[in-house]
Formats: sequence, structure tokens, C-alpha cells
Amino acid sequence: MQRIVLTMEDLVRTRIVELGPMAETHLSLQMLQSRHDRVLFDAWRRRTGPRVPHDTREAALFLANPSGFIADLYTPLGPVASMEEGRDRLLGVPPGVLRSELTPPEGAERCRPRWLADPGRRGGGLGRLADALSEYHDAALAPYWHRIRQHVRAHVSLMVSLMATGGIGAALKALAPVVHWEPPTLRVPKYRPGSVVDIHLNGRGLVLAPALFCGPLPLLFTPTDDGESILVYPIPRSPSVVRDIWSPSDAAGTHQALAALLGVTRAAVLAACADGATTTEIARRLDISPPGVSQHTGVLRQAGLITSTRHRNTMHHSLTSQGHALLDDTPRTP
Repeated sequence: MQRIVLTMEDLVRTRIVELGPMAETHLSLQMLQSRHDRVLFDAWRRRTGPRVPHDTREAALFLANPSGFIADLYTPLGPVASMEEGRDRLLGVPPGVLRSELTPPEGAERCRPRWLADPGRRGGGLGRLADALSEYHDAALAPYWHRIRQHVRAHVSLMVSLMATGGIGAALKALAPVVHWEPPTLRVPKYRPGSVVDIHLNGRGLVLAPALFCGPLPLLFTPTDDGESILVYPIPRSPSVVRDIWSPSDAAGTHQALAALLGVTRAAVLAACADGATTTEIARRLDISPPGVSQHTGVLRQAGLITSTRHRNTMHHSLTSQGHALLDDTPRTP
């Protein structure tokens, strides 16, 4: 079990961020090599496996070993908005810092490719690593990135709402069962069975970083300096929502999905999602049954107009950028 002890100062400084495409790309390497969440990720694994570039395949076992070890590229890079920004930041990390992060644990030296033994500068192993991650992202995540980002942002929106209405404690409680909030401690119950590890943040604060490709256990990265620790954790994932992420986005399918949106009730459901709402709230507001709302939100989600995230037994719906654009151009049904 891992116990993360937070002081009042830590709680005040706790925040939530989207780490962005570089982090999801890195985490996906571990998901690709594992068998976790087969219902959710096997379709993606089948499509992605044959398309992994050679250098990425060589580096994957070291950067994100399926047995648990994963190199820390998160604290030196921080959140990035695009792969281009992530690549530039990676190339700009001081060699000493990166060399430390890419030093394998005892017994794992054989997993590290020779060209990563000394990262060097742009023309050496570091440039080769940046190219490998960028090429892999283009093959494995870019076709789905818009939907992945929508899914992450929907969860972040829910967490921000919980923080605003119930405080940081309400948001931390929402992370169960991955972690359990028992003030002043966050418990990771499945961390290293048989051992107990206590970590004191000592006022440095905690960054909550939800990720689609994080495995079943959260990952805590604590810098050697006085910087914030980062807790990367898996977003709650329902099969129906994740299947929508991998579904083809061909023009014919999009046309059919948009055609299915026609109708007063479905337009009203779309408008009800404008400020974020649960299935029950929409049903009450529009005087229709919750199963009816679920049917409409399923079509809206498939069309890319809303995104949905589950919190315990509640599904929370919010608009995507396309949904906002559609509502801005059409009268809203009350």
C-alpha cells in the first residue's frame, strides 16, 4: 500500500491538469504491451501493434515496461498542448536530468537500447527518442486524438466542478476506487502488495493528472527538488464511451450520425448539455425517462457533439467544441 500524506498547504496547492499528447503517447506504450482492460483497449492494440516504428518498439520495453517500471518524462516536461511542443521540451531537457530519468533500475539494464545509454543532444540518442515518440504518436494516437482529448477534458471538467462545489476533498473522494481519500491521506491500496510506503509531500502540493492510457494503478512522480509531485491516474472508463473513441470517423458514418440528430427532443438534450448535466438532471428538466436520455446522448456522443464521463453511478455529459459550434448556430430548445 502507498500512502500519500497531504498537509493543509498541500491541499491548498492541489490542482488538476491535462498532461497532453506526449504523456498519453508514453503511457500508451505500457498499455500496448500489457493485457490490462482488454475489453476497452484490445481493438486499439490490434490496430496499433503492426504500425509501431522500429525505434519505438526498441525503446518501449525500457520507457514503459509492462511489469510496472516507467521512466519519468512527466516532471521534466510538464503539461504540453501538442506533440510539437512536447518534442521541443524533450530536446531542451538538460542532459544530466534526462540521463538520471533514463537510468534503468537494477537488473533492467538489458531493456535499454544502446542508443539511449547516453541521450546526448539533438543529433544523438535524445533526437532519436524524440523522433521515435513523434512517429509512434502519428501512427497510434493521432487518428483518435480529438476524441481522447475530449474524454480527458470531460473528466477534468467534472473534477473542477466537484472542487468548486464540494472542495478539494470531494474531488479526491471521486478518485475511488483507484485511490481512497482518508484525510489527511490518499491511499493506493494495490501498490506493492505486502509493503507500506509513506510519502510526505511537505507542502509542495500535488498535481492530479488524469490519463486515458494509464494502467489500473496510479503513478506518483516526485521530483528531487522542491517541485510539485504528479499523480497520474486512470480516468474512469466505461466500455461504451471508450468504444466510441476507437470507432472509425469516416465521412459516411459522420453523415449518418448527424442525420440521426434531427428531432426536437434530441436537440433539447443537446442544449441541456451546454453547461454540463447528468442523465437524471436532463431527464427531470425535459420530463423524459432516463433510458430515453441515454439513448439520445449515445447518438450525440457518436456524432462527436457531447462527451460523457462516469462518476460512481452517475453519467455526466458536456458539449464538445463541435457541439458548442452547432448550438451557437442554431436556436436552443428550452
